[in-house]
Amino acid sequence: MLLPLALALVPAVPQGSLTVDAGRGPVDVTLPAGYDPAQPAPLVLLLHGYGASGPAQESYMRFQPFQDEYGFVYCTPSGTVDGLGNRFWNGTDACCDLFGTGLDDSGYLRALIEAIEGAASIDPRRIHLIGHSNGGFMSYRMACDHPDKIASIASLAGATHLNPADCGTGNPVHILQIHGTNDATIAFGGGNILGNFYPGAQETAQLWADKSGCDPGTTVEQQALNLDFSVPGPESSITRYPSGCAAGGSVELWTIPGGSHTPNVTPAFRRGVLEHLLARPQPGTDGESYCAPAVANSTGLAGRISASGSDVLVDNALVLVAEDLPNQQFGYFLTSQTEGLVTPAGSQGNLCLGGTILRFNDSVLNTGALGSFALDVDLTSLPSSPPMSAVSGETWSFQAWFRDANPGATSNFTDGLRLVIR
Repeated sequence: MLLPLALALVPAVPQGSLTVDAGRGPVDVTLPAGYDPAQPAPLVLLLHGYGASGPAQESYMRFQPFQDEYGFVYCTPSGTVDGLGNRFWNGTDACCDLFGTGLDDSGYLRALIEAIEGAASIDPRRIHLIGHSNGGFMSYRMACDHPDKIASIASLAGATHLNPADCGTGNPVHILQIHGTNDATIAFGGGNILGNFYPGAQETAQLWADKSGCDPGTTVEQQALNLDFSVPGPESSITRYPSGCAAGGSVELWTIPGGSHTPNVTPAFRRGVLEHLLARPQPGTDGESYCAPAVANSTGLAGRISASGSDVLVDNALVLVAEDLPNQQFGYFLTSQTEGLVTPAGSQGNLCLGGTILRFNDSVLNTGALGSFALDVDLTSLPSSPPMSAVSGETWSFQAWFRDANPGATSNFTDGLRLVIR
């Protein structure tokens, strides 16, 4: 065979497991230790390869032992049995509805996710898929069909649609492609299954980089990861599209030189995949106003900050600030301290005392005609020792000040905005 084995709702409970049914029979869902329904958790789905099953795929990849540490809800569903007795997912035209059944696995898996959301407390912006081989193809299908639902995917030895038009339009999705160069089943450089062609690993990454609007340039880190026990390591390289990607979209390719279709995955592989996915949620609003405006000699330009659109990402923050202050000049402060902000020496209007300013911009920036502005802050470039970057779980704060039009008046400071790194 072309693709050999690659290795009713119930109330939420504090920990353990539950069962859901999305129309094809009961599916087990496991909860992490310490699961708290009051704290929405990430959801991770593992999609098996052709001829395997959910339990068999977990036996090979073994993500469940890390579930308690990372705190995610976990599900390993099984596909439908085809005419040869092999379970499959109808991912793309290349893989792997070999008998042309037209089965709607995309609709089923969305229904399964929604059933899990109805039974457990799931963060709707942190739904992640991991797929191997046929499951990798299916993960890409889900990213294409349901970008409103899927935050990120990791595909091991899978591929996306060959024709970008088959992927449709929608929000960007974070993409991680992992592939061995000696894969004899799903070729690293692309190939076909029964005459249906699929792109190679590098082309798959490029197609999604194009879809997310990433800049053409890439960075490559050689021998950065130890992913495969069968290959002396650290053996693998990381190819990144580091800039320009739309909020909610990023692309990486992890290449395993000499790696096969079923690499002997290491703990570093498991941790690396989980940490990569869980650090990449869907865009959203995590801004919280945390102190009242303070105005000195004001003529009414205090204003308030609100976040909308993109979330604070792990590597950069895109903060959209909207206020009814059209065509106004402003500067801003940024800090990683949760207790707030402090104005520079000699300035007036200390609004939220405390904190260490990591960036202070007093150059002339302007709001638009509708009183809004978009600010793209590269957190990895902030001056600090050691170099600082945003880490999931950190709280950052942002504050803007506007120049008062009244002659002789001091600047007006907005309220602060607390932003949680997801």
